Amino acid sequence: MNVQRNVKPHDLGDWPVCLPLAVLFWSGAALIAFGPVLLLPLFSVAWAQPMAAQVAGARLAVFQVGAGAVLLTPVYFAPGVRRLARAARFALLGPLAAAIALAVLACLYRTLP
Repeated sequence: MNVQRNVKPHDLGDWPVCLPLAVLFWSGAALIAFGPVLLLPLFSVAWAQPMAAQVAGARLAVFQVGAGAVLLTPVYFAPGVRRLARAARFALLGPLAAAIALAVLACLYRTLP
């Protein structure tokens, strides 16, 4: 019997639609995380207000990115997710990153001045 036991598993989910979905989901997560940090200076300059809120907004963005990294790293290295193709893996984790960023923004929005 000629059985190959050490065969590398093929990339599961290597579809052409995975890369555009990954870009869409991760850009949405980045917009949620860094949107307030980018928009507050524009509004501050437009309305001639002091930019004291930038420190709290930057702290919120850092906390969103940190919480996403802490929560998504174990999922990224999980055996079932690890077998997927890289584009499929990022397309799977993109909505989770956006949901984490949105949850942190909703919970800590009151801390912004």
